Amino acid sequence: MGRLKLQDSIQQVMFSFSGGNPGALNFLFELIKADEQNFFKDFMTIDKMQLYENKLYMLWNDCCKRDIQKAKKVLYLYRIGKISSKDIDERIKNVGYGQSFDDLLEGSN
Repeated sequence: MGRLKLQDSIQQVMFSFSGGNPGALNFLFELIKADEQNFFKDFMTIDKMQLYENKLYMLWNDCCKRDIQKAKKVLYLYRIGKISSKDIDERIKNVGYGQSFDDLLEGSN
């Protein structure tokens, strides 16, 4: 079950997702800044992926080298089914250091 609740404020959602992890919190702020009108669908995708706290930070820092557009593309490709839960598990959840998604991003324009 995800952490996103309809009655939560954006601040509550950000704290729930980040668990106080400053890197994860910074990533969430960057998502909002990158697309102030549509960031919530990225938040819903993160919740569906069940990436929270240090795993959320690993996506942004380790897997995407703090490139917000690359991170948004990973979220988008997950949303449309081009990146699977297995990919997320193998590259983020089951490793100590997140692995790049570059091979899955190539040719996915």
